[in-house]
Amino acid sequence: MKKVFVKICGLCIPEDVEAVAVLKPDVMCFVFLHMSRLAVKAEDVADWTRDLPATIQKVGIFVDSQLAEIAKAIKIAKLDVVQLHGHEPPEICELMPVKVWKAFSVERKLPDPPEAYHVDAFVLDSYSAETPGGTGIVGDWDRSREFVKTSDTPVVLAGGLNAENVREGIRKVKPWGVDVSSGVELRPGKKDLEKVREFIKQCRKR
Repeated sequence: MKKVFVKICGLCIPEDVEAVAVLKPDVMCFVFLHMSRLAVKAEDVADWTRDLPATIQKVGIFVDSQLAEIAKAIKIAKLDVVQLHGHEPPEICELMPVKVWKAFSVERKLPDPPEAYHVDAFVLDSYSAETPGGTGIVGDWDRSREFVKTSDTPVVLAGGLNAENVREGIRKVKPWGVDVSSGVELRPGKKDLEKVREFIKQCRKR
């Protein structure tokens, strides 16, 4: 099994940020959505990640946010990547001063053609009417696999992943990367470090 990019999402407690960093995921992700139970402030992320190794990228998730708000968070938190998880059109993606990942719900209409979005990666998540992400619901892996086959842009698989099913998801979909949030939680907002460790282990096991 090829090595995949591992993204731990929904970090919102400083102790978790410190502990997860020790486990060396490729990406640590923070949610900048005020209505989310995982919402963080840019100033806090800057403080929590001050000593983060350069090998770990910082991603900020935004949902239909104003450009000024995103730009401020990028500057303060020193984000490496912006993940747009709303209804953002292609032209908005091209205005970002850092790398951009665009997320879509795999059960809904996917971009046609996807090349209209000049981004660094796509994130395929499962759909929920209540929340744009972190649903804990496994997405349509068959549809995700077909998207990966035709996409020239790297694809991150999200939606309902955990240590028990991530290897199967990787085998079936063959994504560039995988994304987990609720699948490694002890309770809402609090990571279970053993689950995080096992998730990363499963992703990197040959």
